[in-house]
Amino acid sequence: MKKLFLYLLLGLFALPFAACSDDDEPGAEGQVTEREFMTMFRKDHNTNKGDSEPYACGVKNINDIQLYWYGVHGCAGYQIRCALQPNAANGEQAWEESAATGKLVFDTIVGPEVLDLLVKDLEYSTSYRFAIRTLSKKGEGYHSKWYGYGDGRHWADWAGWDTGERYPTPEVLRVTDITKTSFRVWFERAKADASVGVAAEEVETWPENFELDAEDNFVMHYLTITPSPTNPNALIDAKWAKYMLTEEDLANGYVDVEGLDENSVYVVKAVNQNVKVFVDAVYNTVTPRTDGTPGDPIVLKWDEYYIENDSVPGANDYKAARLDEWLVDYTQNNTLAEGSIFYLDGDKNYYFHQNPTLCKGFTLATNPEDLAAGKGKASVFLGGTAVVGNAPNSCNFMFGRQPQAGEDGTINVKSVIFENLNFDCPTARNYGDNAAGVGSATGNYFANMYSNGMGVNFASIEVRGCTFQRMVRGFIRTQGSKRKVFEKMIIEDCIFVNCGYYDNNGRGYAWIVDDGKLAKSNILKNFIFRNNTMYDSPRDNFVTNSNVNQAWPETVKYNITIENNTFVNFSTRATTRYLVTTRNTPDGSVYTVKNNLFIHARKAGDDRTMKMGGFDIRAINGTKQEITFDIMNNFSTSSDESQQKDDGLFNGGAFSATKNSAGTYLSNLPGVINGKENLVVKQIKSAEGAILDPMDVFVDPCPPHENGHQDMHERDLDDMMKGMKLKNTPEVTGSDFYKAKAGDPRWY
Repeated sequence: MKKLFLYLLLGLFALPFAACSDDDEPGAEGQVTEREFMTMFRKDHNTNKGDSEPYACGVKNINDIQLYWYGVHGCAGYQIRCALQPNAANGEQAWEESAATGKLVFDTIVGPEVLDLLVKDLEYSTSYRFAIRTLSKKGEGYHSKWYGYGDGRHWADWAGWDTGERYPTPEVLRVTDITKTSFRVWFERAKADASVGVAAEEVETWPENFELDAEDNFVMHYLTITPSPTNPNALIDAKWAKYMLTEEDLANGYVDVEGLDENSVYVVKAVNQNVKVFVDAVYNTVTPRTDGTPGDPIVLKWDEYYIENDSVPGANDYKAARLDEWLVDYTQNNTLAEGSIFYLDGDKNYYFHQNPTLCKGFTLATNPEDLAAGKGKASVFLGGTAVVGNAPNSCNFMFGRQPQAGEDGTINVKSVIFENLNFDCPTARNYGDNAAGVGSATGNYFANMYSNGMGVNFASIEVRGCTFQRMVRGFIRTQGSKRKVFEKMIIEDCIFVNCGYYDNNGRGYAWIVDDGKLAKSNILKNFIFRNNTMYDSPRDNFVTNSNVNQAWPETVKYNITIENNTFVNFSTRATTRYLVTTRNTPDGSVYTVKNNLFIHARKAGDDRTMKMGGFDIRAINGTKQEITFDIMNNFSTSSDESQQKDDGLFNGGAFSATKNSAGTYLSNLPGVINGKENLVVKQIKSAEGAILDPMDVFVDPCPPHENGHQDMHERDLDDMMKGMKLKNTPEVTGSDFYKAKAGDPRWY
């Protein structure tokens, strides 16, 4: 952690104000001590002056934080502490642990005349917490209580600010050849190399903030390689704390780092010593984890994690065991290798109370032995065990994490795998509840990102054999200014029901959102959605790159596969809800849409809107102008007679459309590889040619409630699974879709 320069200014005002007074407390022998009054940092919560307050704490100049506090007459001075958000989020114990382990950013004392402190040159895009107490002339035991030890939900005892985002930074560092005890650090100094795939307006800012030599190479003098704060005691040779780059190193373009601990995280930076302020002297940061050998699967026994008289509201009502501490321990524990497998007990409920972070690969699954014995899947609640303050206590997985001391850049994570689990947020509300006056729709997801989080590179995100209920605002969303890459994302054999419906038009976020903010980001590199059922869960588009327009490098391509799925009432509430919307697409991308069933189902008398869009693709960004569409064997059926025809469900963006869809690119290479006729989504018919509507094909596919009902987009999971079974009739078994085995295989 770099040394912080603290600028102590003379107090601009001297208030004889006594802030919150501390109660007298018994001394060691029953005597009453007289503790100093507790001061507070000046902020709107206690000044009520808003922007008119000249002495309000806050961020100055992007990464400086100005502190002001109330003066206490006759005191000996003030003690101020600063900690990073992750290290001190849960009250006094966490702060004291941070102080004992040296994890505080600083701990300083100033005199009684000093009422302000300017903390300069902090890390960018980082959350900082502050605490202060009044010191007594009588010594320890008479000092005031600490102000600022609150947990964030109690604003009256909370002081924290986020520094601003750093100016655009070239990515000159990357790490490869990771083993259990070593990795190779590459430094690509040439501006031309770092510019590939980066927006021109960003590249133009680099010379203003980073030094270039005569050959247009970024100037760097040394590397710093240190253990991450998540494992501060990991082995590393002291020479790497400041390793001066040799001419040979610069000529090679890499350095091999050896003698490291297994399964440990390290922070790697390249530094230009000509720049005096350290946070401005470094380029991008990389955060690799060394390999380890996973042991045997570990069973997280329900009775070992269940808490009697749990303090989390509703946890005991659902008989749910808490998993938060397990994941925190696993993430920080370098005796458990990345890729470890954890099993949950079948037929049992577990829950997370706070947003769990995904920054170390693992597998979480129902114990296969329990499934083989006939037990059901384990359920994992992402919050939702109670309504607190008129809002469900929801949470969601977070890709990556917020940076800790000295960290920035990208976290490399191996595979994160979920298998045979029921995910839910039981008390979540949707727009129907809002319209009925029950409460606002819940803004939850399955997985999201912190806006100020680190970049991530996942080997894979895999979800198999799971059910999802009450993920209302979104499913998978990326955001923030850092790079996001998923080498592979696989979702298969899953069921989605009672999700979405965040507003009247069924918006919120798309199911799969690549925010597209950086040209080198790509979570759609190899996206596979296979053998799933999505039932009447209105939301925005299915897959989107947020319709950005980027100069993608040649290495960035989309490979999107959607096959053998059953979509029932997919986002039917409004137009412009597409299966895929990537208006600008990287050159060389591939779209595979095969063997899917699209169904619009409603009961007689139900006048709900039933709309659907296919593609919204308008341009190929790149020199080759190549795109591939592998589309065939897609079928549809509708309760609406006007839609009972080929391509009948589409009110826009049909695959066969010759504007903004696959039909536009018939002449592109490789183009539409199965021919124009296979772009058509075919109406389901019997072998004799009779049109089959949803009730002819399935036992009971229709939502139970009609348009306008509070629960019109809800259905009991077990009832839905019974209703979606295919009828065993000659009309069904003799049809083309049945012979092609289109749709989710579980319904056959």
